[in-house]
Order: sequence, then structure tokens, then C-alpha cells
Amino acid sequence: MAPTEGSSMADLPAVDDDQEEETPIPRPVSWLPPHTPHDCGDPPPKSVVLDTLVYADDRTNAFTAEGFTSNSLAIYLTFWPAHPPLISYFTVHLPGLLQDGPATSLDLLPRLLRTDGDLALFRVMVGPSRSNRKHINYMIYRVRAGISKLEVLPAHPTRLFADCSFALLRCRCPDDGRFLVANLRSIYSRGQYALDLFDSRSGTWSTKSMHAESPEDCDYRTPTKVIALGGDRGSIGWVDLWNGILICDLLADDDQVLRFIRLPVLSAPDKMIPGPLACDRDVSVGSDGCIKYSEVWANPLPGSQNRATYISQDWGAAILTWLEPQKKWQIDLSLKASDIIVDKSHSQLLPHHVKATMKKPTLSRLHAGHPAFSLHDDGVVYIMTKVDHREDDLWMLAVDMRSKTLKGVAGLTSKRTMGFRFMYLQSDLSNHLARTSRTTEVSNHLVATSKKTEVSNHLVATSKTETSKNLPKSKRSSRRKKRGKKEAVKALANSNGVDVDATRRESQQLVQLAEQEEQELRILEVF
Repeated sequence: MAPTEGSSMADLPAVDDDQEEETPIPRPVSWLPPHTPHDCGDPPPKSVVLDTLVYADDRTNAFTAEGFTSNSLAIYLTFWPAHPPLISYFTVHLPGLLQDGPATSLDLLPRLLRTDGDLALFRVMVGPSRSNRKHINYMIYRVRAGISKLEVLPAHPTRLFADCSFALLRCRCPDDGRFLVANLRSIYSRGQYALDLFDSRSGTWSTKSMHAESPEDCDYRTPTKVIALGGDRGSIGWVDLWNGILICDLLADDDQVLRFIRLPVLSAPDKMIPGPLACDRDVSVGSDGCIKYSEVWANPLPGSQNRATYISQDWGAAILTWLEPQKKWQIDLSLKASDIIVDKSHSQLLPHHVKATMKKPTLSRLHAGHPAFSLHDDGVVYIMTKVDHREDDLWMLAVDMRSKTLKGVAGLTSKRTMGFRFMYLQSDLSNHLARTSRTTEVSNHLVATSKKTEVSNHLVATSKTETSKNLPKSKRSSRRKKRGKKEAVKALANSNGVDVDATRRESQQLVQLAEQEEQELRILEVF
């Protein structure tokens, strides 16, 4: 059975001759993952580039969380991590809501809003109306010790929030699982705001007034993204990529002041590609805890630019760091695409033509946008590139700004890109999956311990049996039977992969070892 045009389907299961074949529901291409799930290896990546629009798929893995929406619909969210520059993503299986395939609006797919630590915040539609609070659920996905969990947040009693204004903060001290969800909104007076805050400890929403430190200098308008600075004060930054960042300390109950950081101006104000500034700018928090600003800009061939597109002869990128004591931005690294060193293995992964009449393009000829600073690999920026920004095919690049080398290339096809407005965010959620591997290791060790205990007990029982059967027989007959029993014990041990001599030496330690492993599992469950 072939999929319908404009759609894609997963591999079909085998069907018995006497079983009626079920026709799978064709899904729109934009509903399907950009690449097939794969094993990201062990350990998993320390951070990922994570798609914000969830894909429809009923496959699951070790990181699948199961829960129920506010109207009792079963929901399964699955995290599919991948090493950058490959895109990581979530899939959703919502059988009670997404059963109609292409007839169901894409808007009904959940959207990833924020991540922090081992938590991810999702907006899940449980009805058709974005203006009805009862049709929207906000859910927390938690990865902990290999057990992923889902929980629905209580709805705000009076307000609806925009996706772009949500903040998520994982409180790390004390580590009781506490988290905060916040929304910052203007109250139509320059420099005056209201902060809506949900605290998981109390399970309730609260609202308090906030104001900018210097209202006359605060040009903040609409947030494009939100960053979690953390620290003892639980700092959050609402980022307006047109103007600047508003910093709010969520854990400072007596502090109602918002600090404003104006963003630098690097490139010319004329944008090469129509669309939001997320196309060419990004703000994130580096591994050193400092605010990082990254930007890419185009250098079009003279006379090639029009309202729709342009021909690139080069493009550039830069990384800046905010120096809090000096209250200024410092340029750390910058380069041009023509400076980037590309080895043969990576060159073969890049597109081989722009047009049939043109020569094979270098990186300089590609359209570049949507930079994302790596959270674990200092100096590395992930950049989306296309032959032309209007096409669906894209190549994610990992560019080492320090050495000016191309560290990785991942080719993808996505019907969601719409130029460079294929929104993704950086996340260290994958870094919290490493505990899963440790849990599996401990569990496997307990299984091995159980097998050793079984063999050891059999050895003890055999020894007692031999002693009780001390009958007046010839030594030759006694030795023959003893050898036969020893061989039987060895066969049992070998079938379980256990060395008999080693088992004899370890038999006195088995009980202590099992108790230690059980205690370690309990400790892992706490974290």
C-alpha cells in the first residue's frame, strides 16, 4: 500500500493471511518527524537542539511519559534525543484527539514551550479553541532516574497566556522537585508589568506587580524567547530580540525590580530574509552562566536582492558575552563563511548544486539563519542553512567559531521550516538521561547477583546431600557420583554465565551485595 501524495507513513506491521489488514491513517508531512528515531548512544548528548513543535507518532521508548489530560484523555509524550547538529524532538500519541489524520488541525499538536534541568513545559490543546482556557492544558514532563512523568498544571483562574511569554525554572536547592512557571505581561504603562507565578510547592497561582529599574530606558516590547539564568535568586530573562532582555528574580519575594539589558547592534538593519529576528539572532546562557548573544548576517551579491530572495556571496556570524560588572557586551568570536575550514567528510554531506547552471556551492553561497549557541560545547554555534531559504531541504551546521572549522553536518527535510522560522531551542534535558543508564546497570547487576545466589544455594544443597549420603560404598563409586554432581552444578552455573570457583569465593558476600544494590536503587529513585 503506497502512502497518499503529500503524506508519509511509518513501516507497516506484518499481517497474517487470515487477519484483515488495517489501513493506517495517512499523516500530513508536517506532522511527521524530520528523521527516524535512532539510538543516540550512551552517554547521551550533554545538550541538544530541540524542536518546539511536537510530532504525531505512536512509537515509544525508554523516555516515554504517560498521563491524562484535564478531560481524561490518555496522552503519551516521547523524547527522541539526537547528537547535534541533528535535531532532537518530541512525539505525541493522543489517540482520543488526533485520530482524524489530515482532517485534524496542526494547531492541535502540542508545543514545547520551555525546558530547564530535567523538566519540559508543554502546551497541549484538548479542544479546538485557543481562546477557551478549558481547551488548553499546560503539562510538565519530567525525566528522573529512567522514569518519565507527566502532570497537568492547574489552569490560571482568569488569564490566557501567549506561548512566547512562559518561563520555567527548576529549583535545585533544596532538591524536592520544586519548580516555578511564570508569565510576564505589560500592564499598558511604560516600564510597568505584572508577574503571574505558579509554584509547584503550593500548587497555586499568584500575581504581583513589577517595574523596570529605569522605565524611560526600557524599550522592551514583546518576548521572543525566555532564558533561565537560575542562581540563588532564580533569575529569568524575557528576551525581546528587537530590543533587549528583562531580568526578573523569581525567588526574591521582596524584589519587584526588573533589570533591562539592551542588545547589541551588529548587522545592518535591512534584513535579507523577511520574517522575525529569530531568523538571525539568538540569546542563551552559556556553560559559564553568562548571557550569550549570537547572530548571523548575509552578504548578498550586488544587484541580486529582491523582495523574495537573494544570491549569497558570503555570510558572517558572531558571538558576544554580556559582562555584568562592566555592563557591556564583549565580542568573543566572529567569522565569515568563506573562512570556515571544511574537511572532505563534511563536504560530501553539503548540497552539491544551487542551480543546474551554477558551480558546486561552498558554504558562502548557502542562505544561513537561526543560530543556536551550544550549551555544552563552548564556541560552537548551530546554524540552519539552505540553498534558498524558501526550500524545504535544510542542512544543520555545527560551526566551531574558535578554530573556524565545520564540526558537523546534518541534512534534513521538513515541511515546517517556512524560511528560517523553523523554531528550535537549546536544551540540556538530554544531560539528565544519563541516570537512566546507571539505573539499568544497577538493575542488571541485581539480576546477575540473583543468578549467583541461585547457583550458590545449589552448591550448598549439593554439599549437604553428599554428606548425608555417606553410605558404605566403594571409594570409586563415591568419587564417580561426586564428580557427576559437580558436573551438574557446573552445567547449571555455565548456563547462567557464572564461574563456579568464583561463586564459591563470593557466596559469603552475596547478601551484603544485594542489600547495597537495593540501597543504591533507592538513592537513584530519590534523584
